[in-house]
Amino acid sequence: MELFTRSYDKEWNRIVHIYVQQCEGVSEFINDKDTYKILALDKGTLSFESNGIKKMVSAPAIFMLTDEEVSFFPGKDVSTTTVFMQTTEIREEFTLERISSGEFENAFGRTIYQDYLLIKSFDKEPNKSNTVLVPGVSAYEKIKKIIRLMNKELTGQSDGYWPCRSRSYLMELLSFISYVCAKPAAHVVNERQEDTKAIGDLCVMYSGANDIASDELVGEIIQYLSEHIGDKVTLEDVLKEFSINRNRLNELFVKETSMTCLNYLVKMRVNLAQIMLAETELQIGEIAARVGYTDSNYFIKVFKKMTGTTPSKYRESYS
Repeated sequence: MELFTRSYDKEWNRIVHIYVQQCEGVSEFINDKDTYKILALDKGTLSFESNGIKKMVSAPAIFMLTDEEVSFFPGKDVSTTTVFMQTTEIREEFTLERISSGEFENAFGRTIYQDYLLIKSFDKEPNKSNTVLVPGVSAYEKIKKIIRLMNKELTGQSDGYWPCRSRSYLMELLSFISYVCAKPAAHVVNERQEDTKAIGDLCVMYSGANDIASDELVGEIIQYLSEHIGDKVTLEDVLKEFSINRNRLNELFVKETSMTCLNYLVKMRVNLAQIMLAETELQIGEIAARVGYTDSNYFIKVFKKMTGTTPSKYRESYS
């Protein structure tokens, strides 16, 4: 089976190394050695064994799988969605061999390291189980929405931008996952209950912006902002959603991130826009809309204020 997507236009003969598969149980190709996998457990309870440790997790959950082998033992009524991807779709330098070498951990240049952060969610410590994320229901719904939009581009191929657009959804997916706090939960258990400490090996907390919030409320708000990065979100929306006043909100955010809540949201949006500008050919207006700005001119002003350059010049500098 081809774990990539080929263009329907045979004259163009374009291949995008991203493929989405939905199935009952777990894909028979889940241990493919040439791809990284994002396995979404949509329904049921899934037992698995990684690095000699046997565990089980209940839906909803996200597995971040590399080229290392994992054994899965699906129970009844298990359904999953798997995104197969070659890491070179993020950046051509990101071959499996070079990623494994660790050379990008101290990479020079803002964009190459920023791109590398997109695949940091696949990281695990030596001799530990593969990473399992346990997002809340709203976060899981956001993940599945991005996967659906990505698969729509891959299968629909409505215009010549489908390769760029599908890649941009992959980048948005990885960016969102990096903001999701995966916490130990009651439905992630060691099947023999012999090593409760090992449960912690399954979970990570990583922020793509390098801001790990120690304050639980700030972490929840960051997740809310990342879920709505493409929506019109006002300060009043945040205050109402979390029943907090403006002064207290900004006091917490400045303490945790050195910036106000809305400035943090702008930073998240600009970071995602930078990735799309550097790594895709999508029009600036479309990128602006994807990160929450319906007015392209306003987006350009915000982008220039944050980065010191316009979106078009930023793109030119990485072309």
